[in-house]
Amino acid sequence: MNLRRRQLLQGLGLGVGAGLGVFSRERSALAGAPAAPSRIVFYVQPHGHIPNAWNMAIPGGPADQFAERSLLDLDAADLSPTLRPLYGYRDRLLAIEGLSHTSALADIAAVTRAGTGDLNNHQIGVADVLTGSRALQRTGTYCSGGARTLDQELAMRTAGPGRFDSRVYGFDYIPNSVVSPFSYLGPGQATPMVSDPNAAFSDLLGYAIPAPATTSRADLLRSLRPSVLDAVGREYDLLAPKLGAEGRQKLEQHRALVRELEVSLGSAGPMARCDATFDNTATSVRQFMSLIRLALACDLTRVVTFSAPVPQCPELGYPADATFHGYAHQSILGNTSCGQMYSPLAEQAMTDLDAWHAGHVAYLLQQLDSVSEGAGTLLDHTVVVWVTELATPTHQHFDICTLLAGGCNGYFNTGRYVRYPRTLPTPLPNQPLIGPAHNRLHVSLMQAMGQPDTTFGMTDAVAADGTALSLRGPLTELQRQP
Repeated sequence: MNLRRRQLLQGLGLGVGAGLGVFSRERSALAGAPAAPSRIVFYVQPHGHIPNAWNMAIPGGPADQFAERSLLDLDAADLSPTLRPLYGYRDRLLAIEGLSHTSALADIAAVTRAGTGDLNNHQIGVADVLTGSRALQRTGTYCSGGARTLDQELAMRTAGPGRFDSRVYGFDYIPNSVVSPFSYLGPGQATPMVSDPNAAFSDLLGYAIPAPATTSRADLLRSLRPSVLDAVGREYDLLAPKLGAEGRQKLEQHRALVRELEVSLGSAGPMARCDATFDNTATSVRQFMSLIRLALACDLTRVVTFSAPVPQCPELGYPADATFHGYAHQSILGNTSCGQMYSPLAEQAMTDLDAWHAGHVAYLLQQLDSVSEGAGTLLDHTVVVWVTELATPTHQHFDICTLLAGGCNGYFNTGRYVRYPRTLPTPLPNQPLIGPAHNRLHVSLMQAMGQPDTTFGMTDAVAADGTALSLRGPLTELQRQP
């Protein structure tokens, strides 16, 4: 059975174990484990958020301590403009204010001290957001990702027979003169990305040759089931004469387990139902959101990264001769960049862009929540991580706004807006105080996915005043407490 066929069969619930103990190990593991596997989706947005459009007041919350408020008892109008499109899923949201790209700030400080290297904030932000590590400096061109990204580390660890390690979808991001990928297999080694939804669909289901027009995809999938089970039966017939009594008994037990899987295809079980339908008439972003649902529900992968596009201005009602990249630098009063003057129009444009992304995240949550799985839905067993390349559109790397959605099998305590205090010195001189490093969020995500790590990427940094900064350990305030 080639890899593509195995991937499709795994999605149908018919992956064949390589050894006699595979099914018994999986069944015993399921008995004491969550009803469904944990998954993770990264929605990576270029630029950053407008703080005035994201931040929410926390009545009575001290500025110098961790503070939070519930989202559950709020009306839609009570949410900030960026979060408002997600109102229907507020019980599954964990909105985070106040983290810092400390590793990027430390990288900028190191390059500045060395007097050589690429200091472009976009490139360092792209290289840092999922690595938490120093960028790879390259002579004569922009810097690049300097380490394996979090999505690919998790992909490597959650891979299994019949599953893709991960899928990376989306659109090329060109903040300067070169494509700047967000996902890396290793230093300077971008993870291959699929930008055409139809190609991504064919890739997922392994259609080397399109099915005849008279055969529906559903019919094709159903037709594969008996042939697989018959093939397994033939393997048993060939193997049984070569075994002793004990071996034949184990073989019969294995055969019975496979038949139980066949019967279970027609009834609800702990895993999501594999619905391989795909509507390719929606917008390309929505098509990708649907494909993410398909990939996770069919257990074709447990890690997906989506590189979000930057739309053209007319799509959001702004002039055709304008760009969101241009608006970005003018969008925050008192904190513009690239020599630009503040423009209220630019702030509104970037606020609308944030809401546009929030609408797509909301559609992804709707897709995942539409799939029943175990005692909940696919969304309950997944964490969607909405992160940005920069903290703000004006090139800051502190006061990051981050969203986690979905419980990841109950690991995260959702339904909250939380704020981390800015009490730490920064690696850059003459800069405001910062909050905890986003490396610690990465550790929380690793642990939510069942990994024991206590660090990811850079582990320590030094502030401009010589203070040691630890980038270790999870953000325990995000976890659901026993």
